[in-house]
Amino acid sequence: MTDPNSAIPEHVKPAFWVRYEAWRVRYYEKTQAKNAHRLVGMRNRRGARILAAGVLFSLVLLLIASAMSFVLQPWFFLPFVLGLAGVLTFLKLLGIVTGNIAEAPVASLDELQLAKRNSARSIGYLAVFSLMFIPYLVLIFVGSAADSVSGDTVYGFGILLITFLLIGTCTPTLLLAWWTEDPDPEDFADPDTPAPAAAPVEPPRVSADARPSTRPDDTPLDPPAPAPW
Repeated sequence: MTDPNSAIPEHVKPAFWVRYEAWRVRYYEKTQAKNAHRLVGMRNRRGARILAAGVLFSLVLLLIASAMSFVLQPWFFLPFVLGLAGVLTFLKLLGIVTGNIAEAPVASLDELQLAKRNSARSIGYLAVFSLMFIPYLVLIFVGSAADSVSGDTVYGFGILLITFLLIGTCTPTLLLAWWTEDPDPEDFADPDTPAPAAAPVEPPRVSADARPSTRPDDTPLDPPAPAPW
């Protein structure tokens, strides 16, 4: 049977690749079971966006460090390490909150999650492809305008390439976190718990001073006969 979500046909998949995919599914399910009771209060749209904002702030810090690496070679290291640590930390927390859909194996996702993940990865690939061109084009321009390029400039462009690569790599996770919807309360209902019984309906109460009806029982209820004219 051909897997529609795999680019490799089933009949040409090597045995080690099949075992690797099965191991990824087991590892993902084990990790999700271990993290099921962590950060429960942040598993909503607001919590995911707060963590995504933390990743964005760390990426901005990396961009500042990359700019500093061109002119302040020894001092850029501190904001760069802080930004890198912030990116890794917030990505780990986002993986717990969002279920790590961006890196989950295909067999562990439903159709909606897979469609969102594929869209986010497509945008992330476009971000990486576009950002990687900027340092290379600038290097080509600098190399053609000057006879020689200093080592500090090349070092700065290397730091900038690492930063742009991290931005493109984080893009799918950031998009999936921003697209997170609030959980449905029915998802947390226990199927084994019976539904609460409906409250009994009390019959209408008759007051003691209620007067009985004066209409005799044999009063006709049919409409009157038409007039003879």
